[in-house]
Amino acid sequence: MPNMASITVKKFDGTTDIVYDSVSASGGDGSPAVWRQDTGANTALPIGLRSLFKLWAGNNGPKTARQSKFNFVSPYAVQDSTTTKFSASDRVVIEGIATVPNSIPAANINEAIYQACNLLASSLIKQSIAGGYSAT
Repeated sequence: MPNMASITVKKFDGTTDIVYDSVSASGGDGSPAVWRQDTGANTALPIGLRSLFKLWAGNNGPKTARQSKFNFVSPYAVQDSTTTKFSASDRVVIEGIATVPNSIPAANINEAIYQACNLLASSLIKQSIAGGYSAT
């Protein structure tokens, strides 16, 4: 199992790095590891209004596979011009589940996971999700 660490990803411009700081490591099956975008965030922005990524894992029902679930929430924070307080007017939420059977060889699992994650990171899929429509 990997050790908890901060994660650096590229912003939309494809050049600028953004860091998701480790908030808490998983306490075991069913307990999420949590990352939050604190580094580089507006210091006046409350912690609860920063982007958050969670990943947790455990056995499926019959214990024939491991499931990893993820949840990403990015609040759209707005600041009231009178009170200067921030609030979330809405949120982008992205969730998913990966089920990996225990009976598949590690090489096949690695290939499938890397291909699926790279597909999600591809420009076409990102554009499709951002636009709200599948590629036509």
